[in-house]
Amino acid sequence: MNTVSLIDQRLDDMTKTERRIAAFFQEHLNDFAFLTLDRLAAAINISTTSVIRFCRRLGFQGFKDFQESLRSDIMHQPDLLDKFQRTQSSLMSDELLARTVQQGVLCIESSFHAIPYETLAESVRLLLQAGRIFTFGMKESYALAHYAYTRLLTVRDNVFILSAGYNGEVESILSLTPEDVCLVFLFHRYTKMTLQILPLLQKQGAKIILVTSAPFDQVEKYSTLLIPCLVDAGGIKNSALAPICLADYLCNALAVQNGDATLRYMQCSEKLFDSGAVLGS
Repeated sequence: MNTVSLIDQRLDDMTKTERRIAAFFQEHLNDFAFLTLDRLAAAINISTTSVIRFCRRLGFQGFKDFQESLRSDIMHQPDLLDKFQRTQSSLMSDELLARTVQQGVLCIESSFHAIPYETLAESVRLLLQAGRIFTFGMKESYALAHYAYTRLLTVRDNVFILSAGYNGEVESILSLTPEDVCLVFLFHRYTKMTLQILPLLQKQGAKIILVTSAPFDQVEKYSTLLIPCLVDAGGIKNSALAPICLADYLCNALAVQNGDATLRYMQCSEKLFDSGAVLGS
């Protein structure tokens, strides 16, 4: 029996505090899987002892034992057939739209609740100091890479999309330097090509901000900074909402941090529009 089912089965026998923990668990599964005990207890606003007692109520030796079991459950990444079957079950009611919206919002809230502010601040610092910024993603993640590119290009210069991996092309990696930052979007299920490109980026010395979903075991070692995003919203395909919000945040934060330099850059962009050099101006 997986951890989620175990909690559902024991819910009726739980105390008021344990039910509160269980309710938080149902909405913040990734927090339970990857936050420290202290941070998790603070997020729920209860004591660490209460969390440990909750884990033992479920038959685990303690929080660490519970967390390892949960991570093992998460390691199972559903394939498209699994996702179709769970989505199809929602069609039995008229709540599919509401469920889709609710799960998308949950992805955003859970992701940003789990990301330490220090990680976000450091990502902005790296992007601010980068000689060049390259965004990168493959398959569906290419859309996220392009989205982030259009946002960051609005507030600073020397922003590019890294084309490595498309049609067998890898030469663009050779131009990377330690002064560059690669903003990489990568989500399960990982492709062989993606896992081959990450160490190549690292070998060039470029700093890698890796936006990905748990578990991180295969890719964390290649990142300078890892930003976890929850993307499994219970539908057929991953939800892009949390990564999109992250790209918007990085754009806004970069503009604020860069101050007058961003203002001058954007003024030049506006002059280009006003000159009639851009179609439709």
